[in-house]
Amino acid sequence: MKRAISGLRAWLLQRLSALVMLAYLVAALLRLAADPPHGHAQWLALMQAPAVALATLLAFGALLLHAWVGARDVLMDYVKPLPLRIGLMTLLALLLGGSGIAVLRALW
Repeated sequence: MKRAISGLRAWLLQRLSALVMLAYLVAALLRLAADPPHGHAQWLALMQAPAVALATLLAFGALLLHAWVGARDVLMDYVKPLPLRIGLMTLLALLLGGSGIAVLRALW
């Protein structure tokens, strides 16, 4: 049985998503160190800037992909009963999908 994202592809996806998250973290820390927002209005203005919102969306997408690949691999390796594995993977997909929708709603 061939998996859609397995082996080297899954490994590469996790490493690339980790690099995206690292770049976002470094950029965010530098930005916040240079001019930290004081109060809700400044945070809101910062997060509503198109570049920041897009970078945040990209970073969160990388986080969701990273989490999916890692958790899916753990479930594939350690949960042997197929119905339980499918149920847990479905639950994981719903949880990650709901998290993605929540971030989209918060940013736009």
